Amino acid sequence: MALTGCKVLYIAPVTSEHTEEYLEAVWLLEATESPVKITTISQRLNIAPPSAVQMLKKLEAKGYVKYKVREGVILTRKGKKIGQQMVRNGRLIERLMADSLGIEADPKIACGIEHHMTEEFADALCILLKHPEKCPHGQDIPKGKCCVNWSR
Repeated sequence: MALTGCKVLYIAPVTSEHTEEYLEAVWLLEATESPVKITTISQRLNIAPPSAVQMLKKLEAKGYVKYKVREGVILTRKGKKIGQQMVRNGRLIERLMADSLGIEADPKIACGIEHHMTEEFADALCILLKHPEKCPHGQDIPKGKCCVNWSR
């Protein structure tokens, strides 16, 4: 039975969870290090540096990062958008867990869900939660398009 006239808000075609994890890590690390060193990325993701280099070269070929040998990587605009969205999605899910569901904000559960959220779903969740500024762990939640005209 096909649904007609309905918008799908909750499942987005995932670029690749692996790709999104890398972009999220680099986005978070760029706040303190730019370009982000391979060793920093490999430690953050708990992988061997050669594996990180191999993946980062693939991400560069797809236009997500700029990789400089012996220096590290920086995100392109395309990579930043995905990295920031993953951080936002995860932190909004944690806020939902703590505030609306009354359960512990578990980053592992949030991480599993964040990869399947559309931007439209994230904005709807943000509106429902009244545009929270921080996750339950005190970290900033990146603003979305829905937050532009919102005054706290």
